Amino acid sequence: MRLFLFVLLLLPVFVACSDDPSEPQEGVGRTVIVYLGVDNNFAGEGAEKIKVLTENWKGSYNGNLLVYADAGRAVLVHIYENKSGRRMADTIQEYGSENSADPVVLKRVLSEVKEQFPADSYGMIVLSHGSGWLPQGQLTAPASIIQDRRSEMELGDFVEAIPMPLDFIIFDACFMGTIEVAYELKEKVKYVVASPAEVLAPGFVYENIVGHLMKDEPDLVAVAKDFYEYYDGLSDFWRSATVSVVKTEGLDEVAACFREIGDMEDAEGMDLSQIQNYGYASHILFTDIGDYVSHWSPKCYEQFMKKLNEAVVYKAHTPGYYSSGNMAYNAINAYSGLALYVPQVYYPFLNEEFQKLKWVRAISR
Repeated sequence: MRLFLFVLLLLPVFVACSDDPSEPQEGVGRTVIVYLGVDNNFAGEGAEKIKVLTENWKGSYNGNLLVYADAGRAVLVHIYENKSGRRMADTIQEYGSENSADPVVLKRVLSEVKEQFPADSYGMIVLSHGSGWLPQGQLTAPASIIQDRRSEMELGDFVEAIPMPLDFIIFDACFMGTIEVAYELKEKVKYVVASPAEVLAPGFVYENIVGHLMKDEPDLVAVAKDFYEYYDGLSDFWRSATVSVVKTEGLDEVAACFREIGDMEDAEGMDLSQIQNYGYASHILFTDIGDYVSHWSPKCYEQFMKKLNEAVVYKAHTPGYYSSGNMAYNAINAYSGLALYVPQVYYPFLNEEFQKLKWVRAISR
């Protein structure tokens, strides 16, 4: 889920082709694909994001920028500066009506981008609804990673569909800042930028984002800071943001440390309502992992946080977060940068599905 607190206009996402097309350049530093799964109540975001990205593109960037936008009729758009110095957004593929939440579609799009716009490295931004690792249909409004009308893409399918290594994925979607998501992605993605809570509109700061990502080393901390500082400057419930930058290489040590603390079943009697969470209504499905360890095993907390802080290279939060679940502003009293799911008797199906995750296999004794 990605939370919007105002009415979105249904704008078309088609961008007219120019009469001065730019040929893809080989051997460039980085190709970034922005995947807009907005064939839902976010349809107007397709045209808006393409507009902002085009206005802020610079011909001096050593890279390619592609936008896949599905707001009913899917297109692939190439953003560049033409020979006259004019910023362009060319529709280079028109796919018609298709399901952007289908992993086959995601894999095809990424494979086409890789083949047509080769680069030394690749990165991805995903904008849609999201609910972390949760299987489709488990919450009323959120979807697992990408939502296309009533279809949803689950985490395992999303990871399997990625055809090449990525320097980063930025999730402009709710609830994606979880240890389960980051650990599932660690074999394919170096860095994950995400929020463990809900993301309010307009999401990340697209006016600056490409400039940060087209540096020789993508400045993901700057991307996260822009997001945090934008919302921290607002008032009332709009002052709502949580964000983290996770280096996935360090997650094996986090898992090893978590495993040494003990089995999660040993903490079954804990009162989760007393631990920081980023819940949806009465559901406690996104519990702060650091605060959980501090209650579960206080003597291991310092050691665990040392390992976690080596993996979470940046984290920031406002004093609280807005949740559409309880339609309230909720205080943040502890923040480690990532959330986790804690098995509960109320959710037998989730508990069963949870056991299938790579994170669970890594922490199991």
